[in-house]
Amino acid sequence: MDLRHYIILGICAVNAVVWGCPAQCQCKSSKIQCQELNEFPTGIPSTTSILYIQQANISSLKPADMDAFSEALITFVVKNSTIREVEPHTFDRAHNLMNLMLTGTGLVSLTEDLFQRLQLLTSLSLSDNKLNSLSSSILSPLQALKTLDLSINQFTSIPERAFQGLIHLEKLMLQKNSIGELKARTFDGLNKLKTLSLQHNNLKTLPGSAFEDLVNLEILHLQNNGLTHLPAEIFAHQQKLTKLYLSNNQLSSLPDGIFLNLPSLQQISLYVNNLQSLSPGIFGNLPLKDLWLYDNRLTKIEKNVFSNLTQVRLLVLSRNQISHVSPGAFNGLDELEEISLHTNRLVTFEAGVFRGLPKLANISLENNMIEDLPGELLDGVSHLFQLELQNNSLPHLRQEVLDTLVNVDNVVLSKNPWKCDHDLLPLVEWLKKNTGKVKNITSLTCSSPTHLANVSIINFTDAYLNQTPPPHITQNESLSPTEKWQKPHTPPPRKSTSAPSANSTSSSDKNNSSKDQREFEALSTNMHLIIIAVVCTVVIISIIIFVVYWRRNKQGSQDLRHPKPNSVI
Repeated sequence: MDLRHYIILGICAVNAVVWGCPAQCQCKSSKIQCQELNEFPTGIPSTTSILYIQQANISSLKPADMDAFSEALITFVVKNSTIREVEPHTFDRAHNLMNLMLTGTGLVSLTEDLFQRLQLLTSLSLSDNKLNSLSSSILSPLQALKTLDLSINQFTSIPERAFQGLIHLEKLMLQKNSIGELKARTFDGLNKLKTLSLQHNNLKTLPGSAFEDLVNLEILHLQNNGLTHLPAEIFAHQQKLTKLYLSNNQLSSLPDGIFLNLPSLQQISLYVNNLQSLSPGIFGNLPLKDLWLYDNRLTKIEKNVFSNLTQVRLLVLSRNQISHVSPGAFNGLDELEEISLHTNRLVTFEAGVFRGLPKLANISLENNMIEDLPGELLDGVSHLFQLELQNNSLPHLRQEVLDTLVNVDNVVLSKNPWKCDHDLLPLVEWLKKNTGKVKNITSLTCSSPTHLANVSIINFTDAYLNQTPPPHITQNESLSPTEKWQKPHTPPPRKSTSAPSANSTSSSDKNNSSKDQREFEALSTNMHLIIIAVVCTVVIISIIIFVVYWRRNKQGSQDLRHPKPNSVI
């Protein structure tokens, strides 16, 4: 073999080392993806810049695993593997590493000096592990870090100044842990942080200065905790905050001025809390587009509560306990297009409550206890697309109210206890002239008086007013609704014509004969009923026996073929 052959073999050997692809891995250029490994892959080319390892049965990461390719590595990902330990100095030679992800592992803790040489690291994800503690200095060398994900772990607290030194951090994720408290200086030094996620923890209170250094914060997640109180100064330094999530907590009140220093806030969630009242001007001059306040315990809406929210288009106050809305409650809502007040305890409204809302298009008032509406309900509302009044306690609608519905495209009136008397006639006439505005118009039926129950309102006329109800109906009408439910229904007595007194003897004989005949008919009827009941019982029992026998045979045949899978109901 001459010199040329040795050179060729040498080149091939070098290529095999440099460009080889480990078993159970896929290689493309300088990117390698490996899965379902039982040990760390060997023979990884020294030029590898991206390494993904998934679903690996590896107990630990060691410096020796990384030596061959550390200096070229830019992205290193280990997901859904059994790693329980990362030994000290494992990443010491990975000077160019920018993205590090260790997620879905069995890691409980990290060594103090693990990240000390990662000066270029910009993204660190340690989510979905079993980490339960974080030292105050382990992250300090990561001065280039922009994204830090510590979510879905077992942290119960975060030490003060735990993130000191992360001067370029923009996104911090701590959600879905068990954090019960925050220290006053936990977030010190995070001047460039834009997103902070603390949702789904066990926070009950917050220090007033908790977010003092977060002057560039734009998005703050605090939903799904147990917060019962917020300090008035908690958001005093968040001039750039655009989204604030406070839903699914236990807040019973909001301190005055808490939202006054949030000039950039465009979205806030306060639903599913225990809020009982809102003080006038509580929201300050906020550029909100939507305001969701449903599932609280609000009992009334005072004047000028929303007066500063001049850009709000949607206001949701449903599923509270509101029984009163003051005139002027919606002052200032110049851009409001839709308001939802459904599922509250409203009985009536004061005149002009929706005045000053030129762009209002939808009003939802269903599932209340509204018994009457003022004629000036829609004063100042130029045009409505939909007015929802279903499932209330309306017996009639005044002519003045009906006159204002000329500017409403759709009216929902179903499931109301309409009382079919003289006062209902204006509604009947309006329905006949505006059939296109009311869907399922034939479903609107009389609830009272009882002898007119289920009569379609659209067919109700003066003729019904002259009808005399049967005697038992008159008696029932004097009862309260509760008594009506308690009193069993009995059919009306049969009408009979009395015979002249001169034929009293003959009448008596006839009565006796008639009585005997009725007794015979009753006995015959009872016999028929008994026979029918016996036959039906036999048929039903036969069907049940057949079905049981059939199902047992079917189940037995299925069990022979394959086991019965578990089912979720």
